[in-house]
Amino acid sequence: MSLADLLHERGIARGLIVDDACDPVPRARDLAAQQGEWATFNDDLGPQQRAAIDASFGGPGGMPFANKIADDAYVAAVWGLRDELGEIAEPLFASYIANQARDLDFVRKAREALTAIGIQCEERGRDFSAEAQAADVIVIDLYLGSAQNDDAFEESKRLLREALEARKANPPLVILMSRSTRLDQNRDAFRDEVGLLESGFRILAKRDLDHPGRIERQLERLARHAVETRKLARFFDALDRGITAAASRTLLLTRRLRLSDIAQIQHLLLDFEGEPTGSYLVDVFDRVLQHEIERDVDVITAATALTDFPTADHPPPYVAGSADLQALVERMLTQNAQRLQLKGSIYSPVTFGDLLRLPADYAADRRAALEAWKALEAPDESDRPMAEPLDIPPDAVLLVLTPVCDLLRDADQRAPRVLFLVGTPAPMDRSDWVYGSDNRTVAITIDGVMSWIKWNLKHVDTLAWAQLERSLAANHLEIFARLREAHALELQQRVLAGLGRVGLVAPMPATFPVGLEAYYCGLDYTPVALPVEELLNSAVCWVGRDQQGKPVSRLVLTEGACDGLNAALSALDSAIVAPEARPALQHARTSPELRRKLESGLDLKSIGNTKWTPVTIDRQGQATPIALAAWNYDPALKIARADRPKAGVLLLIRDADAAGGPGLLDLQRGLAVT
Repeated sequence: MSLADLLHERGIARGLIVDDACDPVPRARDLAAQQGEWATFNDDLGPQQRAAIDASFGGPGGMPFANKIADDAYVAAVWGLRDELGEIAEPLFASYIANQARDLDFVRKAREALTAIGIQCEERGRDFSAEAQAADVIVIDLYLGSAQNDDAFEESKRLLREALEARKANPPLVILMSRSTRLDQNRDAFRDEVGLLESGFRILAKRDLDHPGRIERQLERLARHAVETRKLARFFDALDRGITAAASRTLLLTRRLRLSDIAQIQHLLLDFEGEPTGSYLVDVFDRVLQHEIERDVDVITAATALTDFPTADHPPPYVAGSADLQALVERMLTQNAQRLQLKGSIYSPVTFGDLLRLPADYAADRRAALEAWKALEAPDESDRPMAEPLDIPPDAVLLVLTPVCDLLRDADQRAPRVLFLVGTPAPMDRSDWVYGSDNRTVAITIDGVMSWIKWNLKHVDTLAWAQLERSLAANHLEIFARLREAHALELQQRVLAGLGRVGLVAPMPATFPVGLEAYYCGLDYTPVALPVEELLNSAVCWVGRDQQGKPVSRLVLTEGACDGLNAALSALDSAIVAPEARPALQHARTSPELRRKLESGLDLKSIGNTKWTPVTIDRQGQATPIALAAWNYDPALKIARADRPKAGVLLLIRDADAAGGPGLLDLQRGLAVT
């Protein structure tokens, strides 16, 4: 299917190009850097010229010149009279006119490229809100202002956000364009602050308009997933409105609680249970709010539309190794750290799901403190001058598993000892993101590092209340996090009853960076490096599971890396490539299938460090070799005779450079888990 046909099928017909170069009149901020030119201009103005400008300006008399040049109307008046003013106005507008001409040339190239594929284009400057309501795709400048500064960046975000406010459920596709080198580093802030979806948003350097196919390629990526993007936009819009309405209904219900009601709840329930009023009311609000969101018809309808969300053809990541998924999982498994300020019990310093550990400054001296404590002669523990040091490993984590009702009550009714499950935390790498029945908390930030905790179901411990309270008071033990009830309950049930999983949200796939190098088959059949600058820090390994629940791992390249590899292959002289490999090379650089395979994910299950493994594409129902791949393989070795016709391009994956990071052996161990 051609791009024009794809756009027609997706209903993408109207385009809008937004660039301040299209403004017919400059604004005061566009000339803010011309202070010296303004001063010279003011000195050179004759009485008649000054009178003509003031008459056109129409501003209040006696306005200081510094105030005039900050007024858009005054700048417009000078701009309108620039031909009449002659030479004294030329230096003032010289830089603006030059930048405008350069940007208008980019606008022209973008319009011609879009028109060639059947999109009707309009061009607007900073006043584009009306046209944005009907546009299917918007190409907008990163900086809406000649100054190309932070103010112009904020203006671009603000104007697009306001223009799309009424289109949250049906947003246009957006391509952010700039000649600035800061385009890539500002893309995420622009997307998030405007409220765009990743699948409906791309960036394009203006210099790429000089290369045929670049803007078309970005538009193809957007159009391929336009239907799913619209569904997702409708869901988030419904959720946005639904949450607001649900919060209002929840507050309406909870505000009906009178002081007398709260007093009775405290007297008849919480005093017996030992739970603080504030903590209880937050729990009530959480549950009522969730109920009210679930009753919202628009939210449920929009969510239902996502039931058949396609997975076979999905967009590639733009940034390699994003930790957004792990961050989402962490929030589903743990409470926010601020919630720890609300005690779970009046009588107990801990509550069900609390995670405790030895403070770092105490763990190193724990052994010496333990020996000193044992050497004390006081037979009665209450007579000892310090708390007993805990005899647990310094890197251990303790999870409170005592039922919450046995923690909340006062000393006469609560459990005599607190039950803990012991686990060991470690920084997360690829091999740790494993699916299966093992017992772990898969994502939790510990000391600023995304980590996981392996729980040992055979290692449980208890502490007497006096020992627990003394240890916390002496800073020999600290509460650093709290698991959500569903996850803590699942671990508790495994320990106490072995009833299996209870409400644990399945971990999402994880991403980990790897190195990637490209080669071609030289005339002597030895791999020759193919320089592709975009491959640096652009390859990522995804670890997850397939529809049968088996672990899988895939290599995914970012869009920029795929484009760079494609450009390098297209520029490669076939004469320096081994004759046997030339047909495969031709397939690799003319077929979009290799790029799509690398964008969606190259299966790494059979790729190792002992040989080159063929990468195939489907050509008329036949699996056609188009490339070779290996991991940690020696590129100095000659390519085997049987592999030469498959060597359109050679992709060599390498372990990440970071010491102790994940690598091929970790992957093989992870894939061996069933």
